[in-house]
Amino acid sequence: MNWERLTLAFRVSAYRWVWASNFAAAAGFQPFMIGQGWLLYDLTKSPLMVGLAPGLGAAFNLVFSPFWGLLADRFDRRKLMMIAQTAMGLSIIIMGILVVMDSIEVWHVLGLSVIQRMGMSLQRTARSTLMFDVVGKKAFMNATAGQFLSSQGAGLIGPVGAGFIIKAFGVGHLFLILGSIIIIGVFMLLKVQSVLVMRLQSKSIIDDLKEGFRFVRNDKPIRTILWTVLVTEGLGFSTWSMFPVVAISLLGGDAVTLGLLGTFRGLGGVIGALFISSFGDIRVKGSILWGSAFLFGLFLIAFSFSRNAFLSYFLISTIGFVAIMYNTQAQSLLQILTPDAMRGRVMGIHSVLLTGIGFGALGMGAIAGWLGVNWAIFGGGGLVATNALINVSTAPIVNRQAGGS
Repeated sequence: MNWERLTLAFRVSAYRWVWASNFAAAAGFQPFMIGQGWLLYDLTKSPLMVGLAPGLGAAFNLVFSPFWGLLADRFDRRKLMMIAQTAMGLSIIIMGILVVMDSIEVWHVLGLSVIQRMGMSLQRTARSTLMFDVVGKKAFMNATAGQFLSSQGAGLIGPVGAGFIIKAFGVGHLFLILGSIIIIGVFMLLKVQSVLVMRLQSKSIIDDLKEGFRFVRNDKPIRTILWTVLVTEGLGFSTWSMFPVVAISLLGGDAVTLGLLGTFRGLGGVIGALFISSFGDIRVKGSILWGSAFLFGLFLIAFSFSRNAFLSYFLISTIGFVAIMYNTQAQSLLQILTPDAMRGRVMGIHSVLLTGIGFGALGMGAIAGWLGVNWAIFGGGGLVATNALINVSTAPIVNRQAGGS
């Protein structure tokens, strides 16, 4: 493993603080999603309700995400990230207080879930564009892999810790801890100086939004990558929301089983992020994007058949590995192939498409309640793999345009 390539982005001080802040956000939000799913399933015993929380957040983000991208092209990206992360942390703390006071109701969970997921969407858009400002094109793929390393590193220890905390102290105390961790990450961003980048100011907000959508419509590589994001994340990543149902219904486990599923997914992600970071820049980003998306779908199909906990842990760690390979290339390509004046809006559209995860979770919850969670995961994996095969023909064009830096 090439240590110099692995640490390329970390030589930039501002990037290290952004990385640390994102680690805190991920360390709070990833276990929170598991705890929230557990809480909803405990309150309702309904897979559909487990999927409804991310589904509602997705509905709101579908409307607002284009505006997040527009804000990132017009205003200070660091301050936007701080505002978003603060909203995430405070809403989780409020949910924790309601649980501890035994006053929590389903509508509280759903309403606060909307705030949390809108905050995450704005944080993701502001963070990804801020990273490019900080490290530039040459180190951006390495920086993106590093961000996924922070997310997956948090996912490695967070979910299993969440499982033990839920079992020992209850989900309310878990939420109080996680919300506080996210808020700590906000203060880390005070160490990052604002990066002033000249950005175009159009006549109106509507003109700016139209310009962003027009750019995506007319650029085939960007358009195809975004379609792949919609299918892969909407039908593949939404599987994570079904972990509580998988742990209880398929594996006959408890909160610890649930936590271990998240932990092994994080382990695979950490290994994947380290692996892709060690290559520095890569000239075949498009080929890796669609190849890893195909493998992602295949391993989801295998996961849907497993009834053994240890086999499921192995499969989900493999899925975590290829998911990071895919995700690193998707985000790197969108940033590299997009001019700076458009970057925020394109990433805003990317965030719109990530709402597919929420809608996918809602659909998976409905199918799981109807046919069983195994068939919901099987169908999602099959469609992800099929889409990758259909669109892999675009890879040579993307490889030429992105090249190496």
